[in-house]
Amino acid sequence: MTISEPIDHDDLNDAGFDQERALGYIDDEETQSWDSFWSEIQAEEATERGEQATEVIRGVTVAIPHDLPLRFDRRLEQLSGSSTGESVKTLVADLFGDDVLEQWINAGMTQLEFRVVLMWGIAHGRGKPFSFREAYDIVREQNQGKAKPDSTPTSSKSAGSGGRSKRTSAANTGSRQARSRT
Repeated sequence: MTISEPIDHDDLNDAGFDQERALGYIDDEETQSWDSFWSEIQAEEATERGEQATEVIRGVTVAIPHDLPLRFDRRLEQLSGSSTGESVKTLVADLFGDDVLEQWINAGMTQLEFRVVLMWGIAHGRGKPFSFREAYDIVREQNQGKAKPDSTPTSSKSAGSGGRSKRTSAANTGSRQARSRT
């Protein structure tokens, strides 16, 4: 088909298109913008050609991680203890490429956005890809868990704090416990 060729409307019916959906009368969760749709098409075609798929995040085109360097998990563990600007920058460079963090900062990325993108990228890098929405939901759940550390138990049977229990010695419990000698 060329630009001058007319569109055969019978093809639309033959292809199984619902006329109401094609005319935009039905709005559902599968509806997406043209840019989102075309980005998906370009990513599919790039994958078919053996090229690495990309995503535009805050105006920066990044390669979608498909594997993680061996040092990544080590750096992630180190980062959880203390996060210096340089260690975060190195982690993001391992995941998305050099200078990406600075570009996101300059584009106004927020901490929440950053955590969602990081969660999304790590999932893709570990071979368990999910959507930005799923990453967002996970980050929100984590934030809510941190915001309510002293939640009140809903049942009288559950009076624990939710934290790890400390081992109590038998001498401190007031009762003798039989011990196995195996």
